[in-house]
Amino acid sequence: MTREDFERRLRNLLPDVSDQAMKNWLEYAGALDRDGTETESEIFDRSYVELALIKRHQGAETAAALFNYGEKFVFNYFELRGAARLLTEGWPLERISGYAVENGCDPTPEEFEESKA
Repeated sequence: MTREDFERRLRNLLPDVSDQAMKNWLEYAGALDRDGTETESEIFDRSYVELALIKRHQGAETAAALFNYGEKFVFNYFELRGAARLLTEGWPLERISGYAVENGCDPTPEEFEESKA
């Protein structure tokens, strides 16, 4: 999806996202696209799917909290499900982001398969 589609669809999915977090997510996707890691379109598609699944399973508050933490730290789309699990277990976002940097926040095999579907 395009940058504009991502912003529009995400604001429909999670109305309480912050403007600063959105700006940081868009900049991060652009940086990964420019360095050849992944295209913006792939990042937007996959991030949207992960956030929609988090909203379904853990609630809009958890999905919005992870997205809005992008004001300080943008999670990779493949870390979002693991981060959501830790957040619902009571971990603070600061600890989760540090854990993601050090160890990664991999999804469970079931979450991975659900995301692919």
